Amino acid sequence: MESGSVLKGLFYGGFASCVAETITMPVDVVKTRLQMDGSGGAVKQYTGSLDCAKKLVAAEGPSALLKGLPPALVRQSTYGSLRYGLYGPIKNSLGITPGQPVPLWKKIVAGGTAGAIASGIANPTDLMKVRLQSPTNKYSGMVDAFTSIVKEEGVLGLWTGVGPTMGRATALAAAELATYDEVKTVLKAKAGMVDGLSLTLCTAFCSGYVSTVASSPFDVVKSRVMGQKMTPDGKPTMYNGMVDCFLKSAKAEGPMSLYNGFWPNFGRVVPRVTIVFLVMEQLKATFG
Repeated sequence: MESGSVLKGLFYGGFASCVAETITMPVDVVKTRLQMDGSGGAVKQYTGSLDCAKKLVAAEGPSALLKGLPPALVRQSTYGSLRYGLYGPIKNSLGITPGQPVPLWKKIVAGGTAGAIASGIANPTDLMKVRLQSPTNKYSGMVDAFTSIVKEEGVLGLWTGVGPTMGRATALAAAELATYDEVKTVLKAKAGMVDGLSLTLCTAFCSGYVSTVASSPFDVVKSRVMGQKMTPDGKPTMYNGMVDCFLKSAKAEGPMSLYNGFWPNFGRVVPRVTIVFLVMEQLKATFG
């Protein structure tokens, strides 16, 4: 792929991701709170998504549903840009025969690799977003969160939770991008569908469901590891890492706790995927 095409892919992906992130942020806040609810076997505060949203607005005001938006937008301008922008080049680097279908495994490998690279680089912004959305948030904003984390936990503290973050991103991107690509190809070849809103909606729904199922356990662990309280010297108070959180959560709350917040997560992923690909395809059609 030419460098110009790669740069366009990065720009289109980042711009589309920022648009989608802004629109779906309230759902993301509810999802994060539900994922952290009951952590460590504590009594749950929410009975579901609507109950969580109502209690958040009542206790913290409507702006609570937009907590973490600034670092989320910074994250999407890097993570979203790289994830979508690198997918094509990585897939092509695996060897593509012109005119021949791309094997599903190559799509999965390309999606997973793009997601892992992007999430590892963007982890500091993801950490700040989760901390600001957490019920134990102690920061006044993104700058305060950044400086406080570096001061209290060191520079490497910005990569707290990078294990589950990369695990989630690998599963999410591999499932989302590969499913979207594969379903779109099948629907065009077998069902006679053409590019447009109907095809994008169908592929986004399938992609959103598969990627949510694949990534939800990692997403729950990521939220808990990143959002847990820290000691004054920057040490975690509940979980020592991804595996520890997996084991403690499953033991204290049951394996299905790893799917806390599944439906708001699904409700966020499907419109996000739809918006991202509609915007990207429109940008490609307009600017090439």
